[in-house]
Amino acid sequence: MRIGFFFMLVLLPYAVLAGFGYKKIANLTDKLKETSGLALIDGKYLISHNDGGNKNDVFVLNLKGELLKVIEVDEASNNDWEDLTTDDQGKLYIGDFGNNLNKRSRCFVYILRRNFISDKNQRVNADKISFTYEDQKEFPPDKKELNFDAEAFFWMNDSLYILTKCRSKPFTGISNIYVIPDKPGEYVARKLGSIYLCSSNWQFCSVTSADYYAPTRTLAVLVYSKLYLITDFEGSKFWEGKMMSLPLPGIKQREAVCFQNGKSIFITDEYRKGIGGGNLYQLSLD
Repeated sequence: MRIGFFFMLVLLPYAVLAGFGYKKIANLTDKLKETSGLALIDGKYLISHNDGGNKNDVFVLNLKGELLKVIEVDEASNNDWEDLTTDDQGKLYIGDFGNNLNKRSRCFVYILRRNFISDKNQRVNADKISFTYEDQKEFPPDKKELNFDAEAFFWMNDSLYILTKCRSKPFTGISNIYVIPDKPGEYVARKLGSIYLCSSNWQFCSVTSADYYAPTRTLAVLVYSKLYLITDFEGSKFWEGKMMSLPLPGIKQREAVCFQNGKSIFITDEYRKGIGGGNLYQLSLD
């Protein structure tokens, strides 16, 4: 009886998360099978995109996951788009900083002006940020220093914070944090510090997306199997904050996350033959 009760206590949080707190909302359109970024605009539009090698398009969805329109981004190319974020004025930022082999000498962020969704045409111009990492000297660096790939960033207080996806060999699970201004221009990304999530396996510990919710000063960091919530940090010292991890059902190619509000988060996963995906989910934080 005691053993059964013990396992019930251990497994209950996982069962609640899988059965009630985490739910599938919709199958995404087939045009968005490689969804890799997610952002909320005006509280009623979800924006996503496909990752590298696809068209330079952003997809506008409603909160039910239904496709409303596709907008082509002019003066931009999808080298390896990996994440989206928004600022407090409603501008959208597209992170073109995927760098699997750590060979890129320059990465980009494209900026779409506020109200770009309301345009009658299906095209929008973008401003551009280009940047390099201050501490990357070789392209690629040594295998143990392969930490210049990025799939996650977020906006906070007029700056963009970039979290790297560790590809070092051996794997360390360390995600470095860099900062650049949120204005068009050419910059050197300044390294602030590092977040350690875990080092057991890249499938469990590689950062794939992030979002920041200013009203509660909460940073959400997504990996394939978990969502980490970081709070109680001073300034931009995120690595010193209080960290809580929420396990997500199964291991999927989850690569996009954004807050709906302080009590709810949206997540998408890529479609992969044999493991499924290509869906929109909602996670309750109540």
